Amino acid sequence: MAEPPGAPGADPGASAAESIAVLRNSESCRLLQPVRYGGRAASRSASVVSDFVAAVADLAERDGSGGWFAAAVNTSAYGVACLGEAAAERVWGADTDALVAACEEPAGRLTAEAGEFRLTGRWESVTGALSADWLLLSALDGDSVRCVLLPRDAVRLDHQAGLRGLDAAGIGDVAVSDAIVDAQTVFANPDDSPCATGELDDVGPSYGILAGAARAAAVIGAASGVWQAHVGQVRRRLATSYGSEDTTELTASAVLVAKAESDIDAARLQLVTALSADAAGAATALRQAVTRARNAADQLLSSGSRHALDATDPVARLWLDVLAGYRLTIRRIGGDPSAG
Repeated sequence: MAEPPGAPGADPGASAAESIAVLRNSESCRLLQPVRYGGRAASRSASVVSDFVAAVADLAERDGSGGWFAAAVNTSAYGVACLGEAAAERVWGADTDALVAACEEPAGRLTAEAGEFRLTGRWESVTGALSADWLLLSALDGDSVRCVLLPRDAVRLDHQAGLRGLDAAGIGDVAVSDAIVDAQTVFANPDDSPCATGELDDVGPSYGILAGAARAAAVIGAASGVWQAHVGQVRRRLATSYGSEDTTELTASAVLVAKAESDIDAARLQLVTALSADAAGAATALRQAVTRARNAADQLLSSGSRHALDATDPVARLWLDVLAGYRLTIRRIGGDPSAG
């Protein structure tokens, strides 16, 4: 599963809408959707989850937005599957191509009223929201966290303002105002629900840990893409310099490249560790992993004045994806997204 058939790469000339359309039609968005409903996930075993995380990192190495989008819609599908057969049938029963976007932050409030619920809330920076057919939104019901499954036409979607990077990840804010919600669309938190959907009956990481790991994989993959692009540019420059490059600069560049590669490798190891840890241990490992990856990308970008901060430079483009993904990941798993 490390590189699914049809996995797209980045096309710098494509618009965000075109890029998302390509992703929607690829198997990259079906990796954790149950086989019974047209996906590729035959189980939720540790090996399947590890392959999924590796696939996200591989995709993000070529296309930061694509990796981030695939991470989001697949973990959302995993969350729906963990809610049980009724939720899965509601989403994919009539359309196996339907995509789900989710936000596990309880940014809404449910109130019970005559056998129904009313929902009000605003969920910010929801990846895939602008392209999803369904939204899985967390909300407080008294002191308990519930998940509400809503069709796209039941919410208001706003484009995310002020975010640089991840331009083709469909990131948007989701708002609901005093909407009547059928009790059958309200579920326990996926982390509290046994996975009762057909094939997905194996023991795997909780929804929350998997969502965090998938985000971290996208950040680490994009950082690896920064490294690959930077090294490729250096090699091409050396090939045409005919020995005129400054020796001191070359030595410093080699040291920096080696350190960045080491940091990215260490981040990958911490990502693997997080998948088998408890919630607190996973959060710590993921924070450390994305910080290592972000620092490595920063070092490569600042290694001279050769990288322009625009989309024409693949190093700069992927660095912006790393930065945006880092901030969103830290926000979701806890920490200060402005740090560093």
